[in-house]
Amino acid sequence: MKDISELEVLLALCKAAPLIEDVKRAKNLLDQLSPYLLEAHAQSIKPSPFLQFIELSPWEALNSSLATATLAIGLRHSSLHDQALENLDRYLHNCLQTANSAPSPGGEDSAEDFVQAVGADHALSIATLSVSLVGFLQAVSKYCHFYTVPQRVRLLTLLRQVLNELFMVSVEGTFSSLRASDATAGSLHMWRSYARRYAASGRPLGAMLLQQGYMRVVLSCSSLQIIGEEQLQMTDIIDVLMSQHPYVDLNKYHDAGFLTELLTEIASQEITLLEDGADYLQLGSVWQQRIAFATKAYTLTTYLICVVTDEETAELENLIAWLEDIVTDPIQMSDDTLAAAVLKSMAVVAKTFPSYATSFSRLLPRFIVHGSVKSEIVDIAAHSLAYVLQLLSQDAVITGLYSLGNVLSASSSDRAAAASGPPNGSLNAPRSTEYFKQQTTGSSISLDIGGEEETTAVYGNVVRAIVGVATHCQDEKITALALSILLQKLGRINIAVDVHIIREAGRLVASGGPVELKSLLKLYMRIGHEGAVQRNDTLLAAVKRARIYLATALRESPLFPVYLMHLLEGVISKGDVHESDNSHQADVELAALEIAELLEPLATLLVEQKETLSLENDQDIVRLHREAWFNMIVHNITPTSKIGQQHANSLRALAMRSRPLIAEDRADQFESEIELNTVLRRGMSPPHTAEQKSRLITLLPRCESAIRTLSYPKVIFLHAAYMVETLRAAGGDCTHILIYFLDPSLNGSAMEICMAAIADEVVSIFLSRTLHGHQSDSSTPNIAKQLAQMFTGCCHRIPRVQQVASSCADKIVASMPSALCQQSSLFALLELLSIMWMSCLDSEIDEYDWKSRYVSDRGKVEVELSDNFELRKYTLNVFYKRAKHWVRSVINIAPLDVKGLLQAG
Repeated sequence: MKDISELEVLLALCKAAPLIEDVKRAKNLLDQLSPYLLEAHAQSIKPSPFLQFIELSPWEALNSSLATATLAIGLRHSSLHDQALENLDRYLHNCLQTANSAPSPGGEDSAEDFVQAVGADHALSIATLSVSLVGFLQAVSKYCHFYTVPQRVRLLTLLRQVLNELFMVSVEGTFSSLRASDATAGSLHMWRSYARRYAASGRPLGAMLLQQGYMRVVLSCSSLQIIGEEQLQMTDIIDVLMSQHPYVDLNKYHDAGFLTELLTEIASQEITLLEDGADYLQLGSVWQQRIAFATKAYTLTTYLICVVTDEETAELENLIAWLEDIVTDPIQMSDDTLAAAVLKSMAVVAKTFPSYATSFSRLLPRFIVHGSVKSEIVDIAAHSLAYVLQLLSQDAVITGLYSLGNVLSASSSDRAAAASGPPNGSLNAPRSTEYFKQQTTGSSISLDIGGEEETTAVYGNVVRAIVGVATHCQDEKITALALSILLQKLGRINIAVDVHIIREAGRLVASGGPVELKSLLKLYMRIGHEGAVQRNDTLLAAVKRARIYLATALRESPLFPVYLMHLLEGVISKGDVHESDNSHQADVELAALEIAELLEPLATLLVEQKETLSLENDQDIVRLHREAWFNMIVHNITPTSKIGQQHANSLRALAMRSRPLIAEDRADQFESEIELNTVLRRGMSPPHTAEQKSRLITLLPRCESAIRTLSYPKVIFLHAAYMVETLRAAGGDCTHILIYFLDPSLNGSAMEICMAAIADEVVSIFLSRTLHGHQSDSSTPNIAKQLAQMFTGCCHRIPRVQQVASSCADKIVASMPSALCQQSSLFALLELLSIMWMSCLDSEIDEYDWKSRYVSDRGKVEVELSDNFELRKYTLNVFYKRAKHWVRSVINIAPLDVKGLLQAG
């Protein structure tokens, strides 16, 4: 190959090959790619600094692309299949010749001597061939369905000949020498750089990388006996084995028996090499061990497929022995890939051969208890255990849960040791944390480990396993049983185990029913209260994490309203402040702390709702939202307080998802809801009233005289409205403030003065945050939508709403004239003028069939007008004068293109 440009063109052509529909063009491209494919194993690429931009090495990328293009053309165009197959076979034969010509390793004592012994040219040819084969194997494993069953037999046989033991030893010696080389220039230095690049990516060059690629091809060939080509790259074959049965009728495949025999032989030999060791399997680094474990996982899966499809060819006893040896080896089971393959394979064997289900039902719990493994592996083990237990009976599931639960019980000697006193922070009177060897309840699983930290980790795995088994059973009765078992263990070991139980119980009830959810939520409330009383940050953090998990898991669940109402009721129920003058400040602070613990879960539950809540018409939900805000004000949870600043993000998120704190259906009633709400009266006493008024005066200093005349409930209401609407304005929405003026208590009173000041403050905050770009959506179109809604308020049937909306619109247009130049706001203004004119015209032409609701699709506005036609005419005149003023003010300062837009409008 001449230079990097030729390589780039070649890679681009290979990328386009699967997209070619014309047969002639596909044939031309195949003819052009053939020479490069046949020489890819020994291709000489001119050094270039641009090669560093090709992932890992140019030889792997080139050969993977060439093989993929050839396979894709052969699959897409059946008439070219034979030609593509011939090219691939010729490539492998060329590789075989090169591999056979590689010099045999001598008796060198060190890897550094290998290159000197065989010569640099031979070593580099081995390195080039190895990396080229890695790319080829990657492509073939993806498009293995290109080959028919007889062709797969020939492919595997040929690959087996290429990857013979002598060649693999040469490969290992070559790359060991390259890694140890001290060359600073030339080809050896370049390959040393490639070796470092592969090692950094977690794929160290060597014989094991080739073995991994080869076994991936073997696994693909065996998988195609069970699944179709479309599932080959999208599905874990073991998951398919667990979900379908019977598997396949091999009689319908010609030469399928020969393929199964070959696959069984290859897998058996590979397991033997991996277990006994060979010259090229002397593993050095952690990444080499991971590749070896992945290779072993592919091999076990291949043999498993052979067993379940043709038991006569593959011996089940061998597979059982391998699985039992691996599952008892903590080093091998520490690898995620191998552990997953082993644990799932047990479930498949138990399903296919039910006589082994009982033994696996005992082996899997022992692994969970004795294996210091990661939580992900515990989840897989729990899934497999649940699968096996369900194959037996429901009684077996119950017995299995109790066996795991008994591991969390303490022995009688531990109870005696715990009698001297409970550990600090326990929920109840806990037992000792010392490990135990025999359960007093008769569990068949014993725990025999040392060290409190290791013991706690194992207990955590047991808790996670109980949850995993119950979750995968998908049975509400099993879920209830598992929850009961876990909750009985609270306080029996130590606080760390309690934290595991609290967290995992939330994961359990997320898949259960409303009864289990309500039971657990009550427990969380009790634990949260005890944690707040004890100032136990560990307990509080555990409960909060569990609540947040539930909030995330239940967003789209039928249990969503149950959880939402629980959180809102929890906020409201905290701290019914004493009305006596000598109420304890500590009680108020404790209640505020408990309320604060509910804010983040509540915000998490609501924040992902893209549109208005589907439950917004539920009057109970709306009422609870309002009362939750009122109770926060009573307990001084505000953006200016210390506890409010700690939860500022949650408060802002809640404000954005809350309805206004006023009942919108009470505009025509004489009595305000403010006077009827009992939450607004909490803590009502002269000292509390003075304190709350002082806080509100700090926020609204211009309204000091009006505030001093207000009653305690009205002060709490105004403070809550201020907090919600200012937080909402800081988030980019200032229009909800108009709804508050529907309340009858605002009519000509001190409340109206204060609410007007709040409206002015809300718009000021909105404009300030928007103009400085602090909003997540501070674009002009968003401001224009807000302005259009203010214009709609200018035509409202209630005069005081008109006045506030006009004042707010004046402020927005004065601060940001460009907002009126947007189509949404400008068309809304013009359409509202038309609507108001038409509504007045109705009094002349349709006096006895008037309507109050007008809608404009063009301006996307909707307005409800008064039945007083005189008020309509007055509203039209006032709105027309203001509209003319707004448009003129914008034209005077707008650029020419904006003037043209306004004049055209």
